[in-house]
Amino acid sequence: MSEILEIAKMDPEKRKDEMLKLLGEILKQDDKTKVSTMKNLIMEMSKADDKTYIGLCTTNMTIASSLPDNQLSAFVSLRMRANSELPDDIKSRDMKMIQETLNELPADVKQRMMKFMGN
Repeated sequence: MSEILEIAKMDPEKRKDEMLKLLGEILKQDDKTKVSTMKNLIMEMSKADDKTYIGLCTTNMTIASSLPDNQLSAFVSLRMRANSELPDDIKSRDMKMIQETLNELPADVKQRMMKFMGN
């Protein structure tokens, strides 16, 4: 998962292409592996500065918001399950970065994400 920090530093279009590939790979995994992979991804991202972290979250939420409802719901559920299993300091920062990202998203993307986040 160390490649996630490299992906996070790419220009927005390249980052989107790479994250589409990575998320596609994750979603093909069995349930236990999906959660573990997502946890590892979040833990790697915790090494990034806030701007880089938010940039990747923005890319991921933009991608996720374009998914059909059932896939978006599954993605949000996976993301929240992975977060819930993280150490408290990483969990807390991750939730803060998600909230800051939501505040910066275009209204349509934000509304779609929040619909499935239960906010």
